[in-house]
Amino acid sequence: MTIWAILWLVILIAIFIGTYLLNKHTPKPEGCEDMSECVGCNNIACSHHSAHHKEEVKNAD
Repeated sequence: MTIWAILWLVILIAIFIGTYLLNKHTPKPEGCEDMSECVGCNNIACSHHSAHHKEEVKNAD
C-alpha cells in the first residue's frame, strides 16, 4: 500500500515540475500590458498596486 502512495507522490511531483518548467519557458504573448502601470483596481493586497512602490523623494536643495 505504501508503494502505491509513494508512486503517486512521485508522479504528482514530476507533473508539477514538468508543468512549471513548460510554463517558465512559454513566451510572453503579444500585446501583454506592462503591469507596473496598473491602476485599474483598488486591491491593495496586489503587489502591482501603487501603494507598494516607494516614490523617489526629491531633495529641495
